[in-house]
Amino acid sequence: MIINLINNDFRFDISNIVLLFFPRIDTNDATDGKTLTVSLNESYANATLLDNNKVFNHKVEMDSSLYEFERYACDRAVFEVCFADTGLRPPWGLLVGVRPINFYTKLKSIYGNKTNEILEKYYLVSPDKIKLCSDILSIRQPYLNKLKQNSFSLYVSIPFCPSRCKYCSFVSFSTEKETKYIDKYVDILCEEIQKTSVHLRGQSPLTIYIGGGTPSCIPDYLFENVVKCITNSYDLSECFEFTVEAGRPETVTENKLQIMKRYGVNRICINPQSLSEIVLNFAGRKHSIDDFFNAYALASDYEFDINVDLIAGLPFETKESFIDGLLKIIRLSPSNITIHSLYIKRAADYGADASIYSNTNPEVVSEMLHSAYKILELSDYFPYYLYRQKNTIGNHENIGFAKKDKACAYNIYMMDELQTIYGCGANAMTKLVEDGHITRSCGTKYAYNYINKNGEKNK
Repeated sequence: MIINLINNDFRFDISNIVLLFFPRIDTNDATDGKTLTVSLNESYANATLLDNNKVFNHKVEMDSSLYEFERYACDRAVFEVCFADTGLRPPWGLLVGVRPINFYTKLKSIYGNKTNEILEKYYLVSPDKIKLCSDILSIRQPYLNKLKQNSFSLYVSIPFCPSRCKYCSFVSFSTEKETKYIDKYVDILCEEIQKTSVHLRGQSPLTIYIGGGTPSCIPDYLFENVVKCITNSYDLSECFEFTVEAGRPETVTENKLQIMKRYGVNRICINPQSLSEIVLNFAGRKHSIDDFFNAYALASDYEFDINVDLIAGLPFETKESFIDGLLKIIRLSPSNITIHSLYIKRAADYGADASIYSNTNPEVVSEMLHSAYKILELSDYFPYYLYRQKNTIGNHENIGFAKKDKACAYNIYMMDELQTIYGCGANAMTKLVEDGHITRSCGTKYAYNYINKNGEKNK
């Protein structure tokens, strides 16, 4: 599709709205026979979609009472012509950003009690998604109350995994192939952790999150070096949450759990992604269902708060198998359950196979999520944070559920950009939040470059 803009520069929004209806389309390629023209004048925005021998047109009158009304008019016109062509009705409507909670909060500050009505009538957001936003705002308030002026959290990246899952596009490296980098990586990572603590002059982080990858996949002594370095470098008197991403069940061992407990970790993630063997095998996961239950039982003995992830929409997952897996996890009574919608990135193995996307039924994924949300609510799990990604099956979201008073504060602070986050390690983002402004700097992308650059940040 070729996109032509006349008297406006809203290409980012318009391109992302197009992708809601035409997943994986190239918006700089004329060979598919599609052309979209979006024009703006003082009175209205107009969109015309030429799809081979079909033509669709829609005009939206300007309404200055709406937030960023010119952008809105262009986005709405594009949405309507794409809907006319495809018949699809994405549940988040015109909202294309990663952080719908932030947009909801912004509208709430402008429109107050009319916010939900405006989102549904003008932005075409479904009532279910509006309720999610409203519920999350009410749940997260106690965690916002913990924020202080100049408070911060710490993120530490260990970008190694036992193997690469087919749906994964994270910058992580198989320990089978990248063993030679791990020792040196940990040395430089610890140096960066120490330098960051010196820069912060002994301040105490509110939360710490060691992510990846799968941090628990590296050798015990190196894992302990990282955790020990953090506790030796920082005053942890104000730190109320310390999380380790032990996502792959086969990496959860007695030794790793003892190390975590010894140094004050109080929250871990054990993520099977599915409780169907055929789904796990096709996705390239190297663990069994029994591995997950054994890891969970082992971790439970150490009284960690535990998060468990599931992905809705993986190939060969049915609604029945997905819900059966969720019910089995609920019976374990973890503190958090995170439901992800499958998204297909070009960098993932699934991304190279167009049939994966075309053979995944968005309606079935919607049914999975709708049923899961109801079951979780009836089981006293409440939504506390959400985010969205491009190329998500059915244009849905990733959402974290928690028991009362068990939400992951780091997820709230990081995703909704409410607090400064200092990132250490390859591809770790530092976000300085000051008076509503955000300054970002990122660790160099790959582990070997991080080593070669001695941990230097990309500005």
